[in-house]
Amino acid sequence: MTLIERGDLRLLLSDEGKHIREINDVYVPEHIDEETGNLIPEHVPYYAEMIFIGKQVKDGDINSIYIEELKPIED
Repeated sequence: MTLIERGDLRLLLSDEGKHIREINDVYVPEHIDEETGNLIPEHVPYYAEMIFIGKQVKDGDINSIYIEELKPIED
């Protein structure tokens, strides 16, 4: 990941062949909630190749908020 700063603009870019997601945004398969019995739909993480970062996010906190992963090979 590369952080680019131009004035107030802060942009986080993924490396080639990779993408970025929030570290807590993980895949959750469809399942039944044990307490309510309701069907909880599948959750697929949101991936991006570039993310605009606010000024309030410190440079040292970026790796604890975002993670970079290899993109899957598409057929």
